[in-house]
Amino acid sequence: MSIDDDRRQAAGSDGKRRLAAIAFVTLLALSVFWPSPFVSVNRLCCNAPLGVDELSFLGREAASWDVAFWFVVGLFALALIDWSADYREPWRIARSLRIRLRAVDALALLGAAAVVALVWFAADAPAVAWAERVQSDNVEDAIRIANRFGGGMNPAMVVGFFLLAGVAFKLRRWIEYAVAMAVAGLGAGILGQLVKLMVGRTRPELWLGPFHHARMSASSFPSGHTVGAFALAGVFVFLSPSIALRLTALVLAAGVGLSRILAFRHWPSDVVASAAAGLIVAWIVTRSVSQLTKGASSTP
Repeated sequence: MSIDDDRRQAAGSDGKRRLAAIAFVTLLALSVFWPSPFVSVNRLCCNAPLGVDELSFLGREAASWDVAFWFVVGLFALALIDWSADYREPWRIARSLRIRLRAVDALALLGAAAVVALVWFAADAPAVAWAERVQSDNVEDAIRIANRFGGGMNPAMVVGFFLLAGVAFKLRRWIEYAVAMAVAGLGAGILGQLVKLMVGRTRPELWLGPFHHARMSASSFPSGHTVGAFALAGVFVFLSPSIALRLTALVLAAGVGLSRILAFRHWPSDVVASAAAGLIVAWIVTRSVSQLTKGASSTP
């Protein structure tokens, strides 16, 4: 292969990465802001009855709008699919993972537990009182938008996109992101649900105080939205070489956690515990992925 061929191949690979990045941003924007652009245009030109508003959420307001959303998402997905690609690679990577716990993981959990206890006793009640003082229409809108990053189908869409684009464009790192996010998200989610059942803490919106519990009838501790958001963000924090991507992931995850406090759905200690759990699980999983990557690169 000549030098010119190498350059053309590199340029083609860069072009595919840019296409994947554009598609990712587009899909994420659609999932967060849908159907706001259409509603805004309709208000300016047509004033037709739509049955939804700017902050309508998938699966809650109008089934026909959900169908339209998935149709658009499907078009982007089809544009990315390489039918000749080997779609068994993600499964091979997942099967090769060896999740091992170390003593440092237990120390991290103990440290996180200490921080959560401190927040529970010292910050929960004052922080919820502050959230009550800052309530406004703008805050309500921001809460509903931020919640979308951690809820609904958005986490699964992020995983699916990286999986699809990684296989289609033969980007092993993106496939590793997808596998790590799937494993970390599932593991952190199961852990969060088990803790919810054991703790049974009441939500702030019931105004019963931070120390009220009703086992099996309340589910404030921890926050499922925040656990998932930080599990996915943690994969980028511990695996990605891009500082911008790491910071973006953390900011989005932090926005999800803050929105849960402002919406009176969770206490600050719920969110801190969820963030710690998501990051620790992501750390354990990505450590295994990193070892797998080193092994693959050292193989002749």
